[in-house]
Amino acid sequence: MLGSMAFAALPSMAAAPQPKALLTVSGRIGRVNNDAKDTFDFTEAEFLKLGTTSITTATPWTPPSVFVGPLLLDVMRAAGVTSGTLIFKTLDDYSAPIPWEDLVRYGVILAHSQNGARLDNKRWGPLWTIYPRDQNPAALKGPIAESRFIWQVDRIEAGG
Repeated sequence: MLGSMAFAALPSMAAAPQPKALLTVSGRIGRVNNDAKDTFDFTEAEFLKLGTTSITTATPWTPPSVFVGPLLLDVMRAAGVTSGTLIFKTLDDYSAPIPWEDLVRYGVILAHSQNGARLDNKRWGPLWTIYPRDQNPAALKGPIAESRFIWQVDRIEAGG
């Protein structure tokens, strides 16, 4: 009995749990940091270390707001993705494609904040693809463009 009590007092030898991924990038990626799943996972801390850009725009669901987050090009480059269609997946398993050309043409960001407040899973978050809609109204209004404003993003699959 005494031996088992002494053993119970020893610190746990188990590895510390890995922080939960805020965003997982899979598919045709050039960098892997999760060998078990063959993905590149961004923790919240890693994601927030990426440089940020702001876009002031309205969306079909919000009044004009200031959205802040890294350029999607920078997020993809961090995972070793350099081209192809990206399939964005959300907490509720919605998915929609965004062509690589949009990242280059419009400077799309993966917003983590709106008007200075972090997006949360109950409303738009954790991440939301934001285009400069008000600066490009002819090209970024209508059903196809609006389908690319994808909220609650937690996964991206890089395609060919």
